Amino acid sequence: MRWNIEKRIEFIETRLFWEGKISRKDLTEFFGISIPQATKDLKEYCNIAPKNIYYDRSAKLYVATENFTPNKYPPSSEKYLTRLRLSQERKDSDKFFNGPAPSFYEMPKFRRLVKEEILRDLLKAIQKNEAIKIHYQSMSSPEPKMRWITPHSLGHDGFRWHTRAFCHNRKCYVDFNLGRISAIIESAKHNIDHAIDYEWHNEITITIAPNPKLEEGPQSCIERDYCMEGGQATINIKAALFYYFIQNFGLKKGHEKRAGNDQQVVLVNFKEIEPKIKLLKSMSKDRISELIKQGNIDIYIN
Repeated sequence: MRWNIEKRIEFIETRLFWEGKISRKDLTEFFGISIPQATKDLKEYCNIAPKNIYYDRSAKLYVATENFTPNKYPPSSEKYLTRLRLSQERKDSDKFFNGPAPSFYEMPKFRRLVKEEILRDLLKAIQKNEAIKIHYQSMSSPEPKMRWITPHSLGHDGFRWHTRAFCHNRKCYVDFNLGRISAIIESAKHNIDHAIDYEWHNEITITIAPNPKLEEGPQSCIERDYCMEGGQATINIKAALFYYFIQNFGLKKGHEKRAGNDQQVVLVNFKEIEPKIKLLKSMSKDRISELIKQGNIDIYIN
């Protein structure tokens, strides 16, 4: 099937699961197709999954059978809620893929500045593997300074965007907040191979568990909430973003000492992760120093 037909078949099955019914009008209004085409699509789904759907003549719409079983598109709560958020961002909840959108509210976030010209020139530098001279305000300096960096990627910590880049001044890889770059002054060719950013190119496994200070009932609730297996849940993350992760989730060192109600989940393997990150950072710095001594990495001075 062509993509647009495939999408309409998914739409039919999705509506049947979440709403238990679908009409030709649902298809025509959402996709802007004709009534004959909507009829054809519904007949196509009837052929694909005849045990899932029947036509209710009195209601004049198609209804899911009692034994409805998703044929090709398994339902996903995560996908439903993601689509709901997107419909709010687009301000078109009337065209919610899964059916009539329920009333909901998402906590707003403060807008973080990223100048379009800065982002454009930064992306060019990433694509061309160029070094750029930036005007940057760090939190450790009272005044903004000029810095040469060679960016290779963009990162998002859940709240703001940054670029992962080789810092010519510090001679290591650092994250630069895009909102703190006030200008890109110039660019130059650079010869660094970003494969040596080992923190970026290696992942670590984070393991969380319910706070053992909680009673058995709340612990079971936390296990279910986080889809834990055997009392634990794991997630893989780039080593370079680990400290953002634990900050955002309140898992910084010492968090396990807090009361169970205040700290519902704990990071189980912090002692394993920290040495790995330090090793990756050290390996990267050593390799950079070696390549600089060999003349294989150019260093630009402000």
